[in-house]
Amino acid sequence: MISELKLKDAERIVRVTMILILLTAGTSKLFSQGGFFEYYYQLFQGDLRINLPVLLVAFHLKVTPFIEIFLGLALFSNKYKIYAVYGWFVFMLSLVFGHYILQEWSSVNQMLSYIFIGLLCFILPNHSSWFNRNVDS
Repeated sequence: MISELKLKDAERIVRVTMILILLTAGTSKLFSQGGFFEYYYQLFQGDLRINLPVLLVAFHLKVTPFIEIFLGLALFSNKYKIYAVYGWFVFMLSLVFGHYILQEWSSVNQMLSYIFIGLLCFILPNHSSWFNRNVDS
């Protein structure tokens, strides 16, 4: 049987991974000089089976980096961890939906690993402090 301490350490590793993914993705999009927005905006204007309203696409693309940074920072908090993980699920499902609309099937499949990372963070117990490593925390 795996000890509670190891499970808590595993959760910390998973959460740090999620934080790095979100903060890296968000900041790279913010500093892309509009490249992220332009690239995906043009893709959503193509010949697709499902066409979303232009304003919805533009809004989602504009707020995506801020959502990523907000969720990444929220995952630092033990108090709000569960809300941040739920936010992770909603955000990742929105990305799955977007890639599905774009008919990027390999990206849809790859997004499943992000859902599983969130699931691990959701079910694993966490330490009560980032700097404390005892079972009773």
